[in-house]
Amino acid sequence: MFLRSEAWVAGVVFTLFVTACGANEGSSRPLHETSDEAFQSPGPVDSVSGVGWEWEPSEGARAHDVHPTPVGAVVVLDSGFVGLRGDTGEELWSYTLPDTDQIHTDVSSDGTRAAVRYTNDEGEPVAVLLDTSTGSIVSEDAHWDGESHLLDAELQIHRHYDEDGFSVEVADLADGRTMWRQEEPVACSEGPSRQVRGSYHADAVVLLAYCADDVSEEAMYSAGQQATHVLVALDPGSGRELWRHEISVDDTQGYFPESRLTQYGDTLVVKLPGVSEQLLLDTATGDLLEELSGHVLDVTEEAYLARMGTIENPVFELRGFDGQVLHTLPTDPGDVVAVLDEGLLRVRMERGPDGDTIGAEVTPWQGGDGTVVETGLVVESADSEEPGRLLRMPGAVLLYPSVGPSAGVDAIEHIVALQ
Repeated sequence: MFLRSEAWVAGVVFTLFVTACGANEGSSRPLHETSDEAFQSPGPVDSVSGVGWEWEPSEGARAHDVHPTPVGAVVVLDSGFVGLRGDTGEELWSYTLPDTDQIHTDVSSDGTRAAVRYTNDEGEPVAVLLDTSTGSIVSEDAHWDGESHLLDAELQIHRHYDEDGFSVEVADLADGRTMWRQEEPVACSEGPSRQVRGSYHADAVVLLAYCADDVSEEAMYSAGQQATHVLVALDPGSGRELWRHEISVDDTQGYFPESRLTQYGDTLVVKLPGVSEQLLLDTATGDLLEELSGHVLDVTEEAYLARMGTIENPVFELRGFDGQVLHTLPTDPGDVVAVLDEGLLRVRMERGPDGDTIGAEVTPWQGGDGTVVETGLVVESADSEEPGRLLRMPGAVLLYPSVGPSAGVDAIEHIVALQ
């Protein structure tokens, strides 16, 4: 989603803690740069006409993920993190351990914190918590085990799996104290149940359970069962139940892998097997914002984009949360898209003998010819379903190749900012 914070945050002057890799060779001490000059957070991008800036990892570094932050983005490297300013692409900060074989990293669901865990020269584990706007150290002895997920600046969630499903436990990052844990999985009002999915947000931990006569994993792969799906939201700090939805179906049509909980900012999009409609819920309150038979592709603060129509004649519809259809555009299978004020931003891919070119196109909501944006992104073999990924953040929309076995891409070598 767009991050609309207007708070003043730290910016562009660097403080170098370790000055050169040569001085750090063979050591697990971090290379750390921070920023300390204030600037105003970039606003959201409403239109795109070209490439504003580009970023590539330094020699020997490997990037494999990107997350939005209040001022831009943080790139996750095999060796740590790099923080980028959204409007200019300037490297605001970095925290890397280039000579450490095994490190663990995570970025909080609200984008404000990044954690890194490694083993120091004395063989002791070190967990550091960073502010993603400045790169400054929030804690040098965070109680993070390298496996739990950061919810926000203060809390982490542990997920425990066994043959009966999974459960969660939330702990304090500062001292490791357990805030609460599930003694029992969430369940429907009656009948056997199995907790199967979760979505983790700073406002709510949303858990999904499946209730039926047979809740074994084998039965859930099979169609034909009458069942009930229950969504239960728990307060991240206390574990108190905030809201729940129960939906009964005559035929689940095989549970795995058809259940999906997808978070778009503060909106949770839910797809449940046996339920024809997708549900759009306010994560904090559980209010049902919309339910529709199409497939939701993007959600902003004011509207959502869905693929509607028939198999023979699919269309994109931009809809307000009052159900009104604001715009309709033709579509084709495999589109990767994002909503802008001026129109629909799409990823375009062209096969070639020397690699596949990934570009972008903006189609006005009123229709007509789209504006093609040449990006210079080329990969050996792009994924036909998701040739590139789009990430909205303050100051830009990032486009970069999909990382995964199906794409034959194991690292992000080139990021372009569309502005």
